[in-house]
Amino acid sequence: MNRNIHIGLPIGTASILLIFLTLSLTSFAVLSLETSVADMNLTSKSADYTQNYYAAFHEAQGFLADMDSKLSSLYYESADYNDYMRKAGFGPVSDNFPIGEMQYLHVEISIIYPSVSDINNHKKSFASSGEDTFRSSAFYKISSFRIITRDDLLNYKDAEVPVY
Repeated sequence: MNRNIHIGLPIGTASILLIFLTLSLTSFAVLSLETSVADMNLTSKSADYTQNYYAAFHEAQGFLADMDSKLSSLYYESADYNDYMRKAGFGPVSDNFPIGEMQYLHVEISIIYPSVSDINNHKKSFASSGEDTFRSSAFYKISSFRIITRDDLLNYKDAEVPVY
């Protein structure tokens, strides 16, 4: 009764390990694919937002250039401070430029009556900069240039915690 006892791995163990390895690699592949799709969607949304922001920014720059031209014409047509301010208006001038459904770029300027030296200094500083910089005009001061989110369109239902 001399038996050789041989303890080894059964043949089915290798198959089970291969199945487990295949399932693990497949799940990691699916997870990485889902992550890359989510990253692509986020990148697309970010690119769209950036494009919309700069479109609104350029519209705002056009608004500021139009106001500068209009106020410059009014300045040279006006006899004095009171005539200029009556034609231009005393209050601030503002406009909104849409970025998306829930946001817009709000631009507000305050009209000022410049002196001749202010106009000359502004022309000199603009010419010496050599580039198109963002600054106020001699005829107005930028009071507000900011992005505003419309809170009435935001949906906070995801953040609600039910309390019973």
